[in-house]
Amino acid sequence: MSLRKEDVSPGGLLSSAPPLASFRIEHLELPKSDPTWRFALAANPSSPGFLLQLFGKNGVVGSASVGEIQHLGYRLGDMKNALEKVLPLVVSGKDDAGSLIESLNGPSRALVQMALLDLVARSRQVAAHELLGVLKRGTVRVTRILSLKSPEQMAKVAASLVSEGYHDLKIKLDNKDSNLDFERVSAIRGTVGSEVNLTVDANQSYSAEGALSISNRIAQFNIDVFEQPVPWDDIEGMRFLRRRSPIPIEADEAANSVERVAELISAQAVHGVSIKIPKLGGIDKALQVAEMCSDAGLQVRIGAHVGSRLLSAAALQLAVVIADLVEPAELAEFERLEGDPVTGLVVEQGRINLPGGYGFGVSVSEAF
Repeated sequence: MSLRKEDVSPGGLLSSAPPLASFRIEHLELPKSDPTWRFALAANPSSPGFLLQLFGKNGVVGSASVGEIQHLGYRLGDMKNALEKVLPLVVSGKDDAGSLIESLNGPSRALVQMALLDLVARSRQVAAHELLGVLKRGTVRVTRILSLKSPEQMAKVAASLVSEGYHDLKIKLDNKDSNLDFERVSAIRGTVGSEVNLTVDANQSYSAEGALSISNRIAQFNIDVFEQPVPWDDIEGMRFLRRRSPIPIEADEAANSVERVAELISAQAVHGVSIKIPKLGGIDKALQVAEMCSDAGLQVRIGAHVGSRLLSAAALQLAVVIADLVEPAELAEFERLEGDPVTGLVVEQGRINLPGGYGFGVSVSEAF
């Protein structure tokens, strides 16, 4: 059963968007409140990305943002070069503008698709989710991610987040020392108690056999999901784990395209998929993956959308129309970033309510 109300592909949105007057793309560098924040594949004191605005001749502006995804090979320099070639042609109204957008890599295509969706929704004076499907919920439970640190430090951060009202936490692992990973999970569970929901994410750092070993060891701590334990291209390793792990296995980096998700489903390699709009190439692609997973009986979660509130707001519009969404969603990581020019998205007691207003429902500062 289709989740979509309308054609929200770039070409479909262009056909219903107002004529474009111009575009603006700006580098967005958001410092992390904890500059030592890291995970198994990267460490960066800030979160770099882009903010794109499409200006309609009707006076309406559509906005979107994506972050750099270096560990998946998506770098800002390459993205900007491609966008600066394609966007002037899109604005000029070239007949093949939709095809030009389709030629972009995943995050770049997603950036343009989201900006067009925001523009079309604002022009029609409706929320973006009204173009995506039937509203299933008006609020979403959200999780926070715990950076790699010592077990004691991670437990301290976990306690602080729980005191702020979060009920869901994701623990980063790195397999530098599997005993250390075990101690991280043990310390956090011992600190937050049994009422907080925990998942773990190894970001591809384990072998299948090693992942099974650590999974067996930490299962006692009531872990809901083991995210991407093995390298993204090790489908057989994930299939091995799906059949043996006491903790459900979820694909993240492995679920980097519609075609790749189809392979995972065919191989019966995972229990669930972490959906991320930038890596999949847009909200339309994310909806397609959600539908595929639901039809196959896989869990559907919204993964980490790290960057501006604008990116999380776009993902929230997606989350509220997915019927089989498994909460929590990873939409609160903007809380650990500073200098965001976007306002209008707030976490309250571990939840984000759907904002009012048109498009994605948030505002970009005029001073940006």
